[in-house]
Amino acid sequence: MIDKLQGIAQTIQILRLPSIAVGLISLASMVVIMFTSKSPESDRFLIPSVVGVLWAISTYSFIVTFRSVPEKANKSMKFSSKLKRNINRGWYWFIGVVFLGTTVAVMFVTYRMVSIWLKDYGG
Repeated sequence: MIDKLQGIAQTIQILRLPSIAVGLISLASMVVIMFTSKSPESDRFLIPSVVGVLWAISTYSFIVTFRSVPEKANKSMKFSSKLKRNINRGWYWFIGVVFLGTTVAVMFVTYRMVSIWLKDYGG
């Protein structure tokens, strides 16, 4: 699993800087909306900004975390080196499972927020 996640992270490596840009733009728009909003109508893009920040953080953290996963231990390594490598890979497995769980949570939050936003502003 972690080798597949590494392959995906390396494939979408080009999205690292755009995810930072989208995150900063979404965060800036959230701050502007929160501090300058005088009516519910001016809050129209707050929910999309929150969703944008969530996905930008998720994308960036995925790429940065999984772009360099340690390789599997080979037979020429000493026992202590194999153990250290396997513990390190085990940590990446744990982070991978946590990341999959947070991705499901972000998808659920996105679904709920977008459905509320469409109900309020979609017509």
